[in-house]
Amino acid sequence: MSRYLTITHSNSIRFGERKRALNSGFRIGRVTLSFFLVVLICAAGVFYIFEVNNIATKGYEIKSLENRLSELRRENENLRLREAELKSMYKIEEKTEELNMVVPQNISYLNLPGDVAMK
Repeated sequence: MSRYLTITHSNSIRFGERKRALNSGFRIGRVTLSFFLVVLICAAGVFYIFEVNNIATKGYEIKSLENRLSELRRENENLRLREAELKSMYKIEEKTEELNMVVPQNISYLNLPGDVAMK
């Protein structure tokens, strides 16, 4: 039989003596390890349910905002069409008659010497 040299943190120098663990007072048993494992699995499950709920809520909010955006785009297009309709020459002439406005008969322009608009 051959002998092996073992370096330990203990003060024993006798052959065949078991070395002591550095933290000999702290041991984890099966029950404690199982308890921590169950607690970890439960915590992960709660976190998973929380995140799934959070993602679903955000999805509903995004869908609602997309619907509102499409509604506002349709309303904007309708307002642009209404603006173009009200700016048409036909509509302006119709409003002048409705408000009892008359077309001016004698138009005279004032001519000033020089470029007035350039100053």
